[in-house]
Amino acid sequence: MDQVPTKTCRNCFKTLPITDFHKDKGLPDGYRTICKLCANARAARSREKILKETSGLSDVLHAMKSRCYNPKHHSFPRYGGRGITICKEWLDNPENFYKWAREHGHKKGLQLDRIDNNLGYSPENCHFVTQSQNQRNRSDITYSEREVAVFRRAYKCKAITQRSIAQFYGVDPSTISRICSEQTWKNDDVCQ
Repeated sequence: MDQVPTKTCRNCFKTLPITDFHKDKGLPDGYRTICKLCANARAARSREKILKETSGLSDVLHAMKSRCYNPKHHSFPRYGGRGITICKEWLDNPENFYKWAREHGHKKGLQLDRIDNNLGYSPENCHFVTQSQNQRNRSDITYSEREVAVFRRAYKCKAITQRSIAQFYGVDPSTISRICSEQTWKNDDVCQ
């Protein structure tokens, strides 16, 4: 039986199987000098530092880029697939986005929203809103505030099931569940 080659990590100094190191064709033996565990810990510390320094805005920018430019992202068809882009100012220099966001009301719990869903991400077309407000601005919403009030009232009176409402509107039952439990459309006090 063949013995698995080993290598010593330059960070933790443990001698480990070569499979515990990331491959790197640029190095003589074809593997990185620190083990996967140390590399992952280093990356996590770096990411944590960046998140702290940017108040989470680095994640917001990363998510924007993924939706607009990564065809494998699940939301790409609704963003990049429709021609939604990020302005050059933010794309070329993330600090410009971070500065704009801080000056325009970014705080924990708010989401970046495009004012006109047919235009891209830019200072002129973006603002920060609550999750509930952002849900109302989706292009695939097929019901009005009045309809929300009606089916909330009907559900509370046990006149109809959430599943029936979902089937009628052609949406996932979880969407109706979130509306009936006021996780979304929170500011709608019509049926209180």
